[in-house]
Amino acid sequence: MTSTAMQIIASYLHLLAVAIYLGGTIAMEFVLGPAQKYIPPAQAQVVAQRSADRFLVLVWGSLALFPISGMLLFFSLGDQHLVAKGHFISSSYGQTLVTMMILWVVLVINGSLITFFLRPKLTRKASAGTTGSTMSGKIEEMVSAAKWIERITRADLVIALFIVLLGASLSYGNGIL
Repeated sequence: MTSTAMQIIASYLHLLAVAIYLGGTIAMEFVLGPAQKYIPPAQAQVVAQRSADRFLVLVWGSLALFPISGMLLFFSLGDQHLVAKGHFISSSYGQTLVTMMILWVVLVINGSLITFFLRPKLTRKASAGTTGSTMSGKIEEMVSAAKWIERITRADLVIALFIVLLGASLSYGNGIL
């Protein structure tokens, strides 16, 4: 496979991952979230659970595709010679790329918090012998988890938009940092 073909495939995969992650996050935050306020709470919970289950598959797929397609793109562009030189980290290009990688790690950490810590709190069910005080504690825990998911999702949206700006600065220049 030629370097040009690899570059086209890597660029396509990278942009696809960005579109899925960013587009999905925007749709969940600005379309689905506000729409749920107009349906009964029990139905809103089912819609949120089902849509989040499907969206998380896309999110984790995108997060996995970012480094793979990014590395393919990096090597297909022939930029690996920059790493061999000692001044990669001191260059604007290197600082921008490292910043993007650090922000990707933040997205992975936030996704892990949502997937493995906060979402399970939302799906806990009351057992048969649950008392009123225990139930109110579970409800408070669920509300708190939902608020944290909302905050983290909004932070992820801002981070993802910033990563896109950094990526554009690499594509059309030498980075901005």
